[in-house]
Amino acid sequence: MQITSILVPTDFSEDSYYALSHALEIAQRRQCPLTILHVNPDESMLHHYLSENEYEKLKQSAIEDAKIELEGLVERFPQLREISYQYHIRRGIPYVEILEELEKNPVDLVVIGSHGKSNLAMKYFYGTTVEKIVRRAKTSILVTRTPEKKAQK
Repeated sequence: MQITSILVPTDFSEDSYYALSHALEIAQRRQCPLTILHVNPDESMLHHYLSENEYEKLKQSAIEDAKIELEGLVERFPQLREISYQYHIRRGIPYVEILEELEKNPVDLVVIGSHGKSNLAMKYFYGTTVEKIVRRAKTSILVTRTPEKKAQK
């Protein structure tokens, strides 16, 4: 399998960081670029409860917080300095935005953590983001599981 580009979605959870560590190892070995994608969840229902100004401030604050987190990844993962990488921030429903990113900027491999930050009831009724991506993506997917989750099974 030829890998010339990798996408790693992150929600800043430990599972997504574990996936990023695997993606970094592959990117270093294959000498390929890495894209880190964060999707700010769609909070559009809040506009019913907030003024337009408050809503815009909230959206902007979420983007700024995500940028700070993404820029701080270099401290947690110094290997990022040794490869070519970029990050993108999107806003919306995570699995939809990840699939749209793959349509817009195709890659050879997606590396994603098996569990992220989410509501247990939502998972039960609608499935996980990872399940939806695996079912719908047209590219290879590597799903990682943190060692703690392996031990719990």
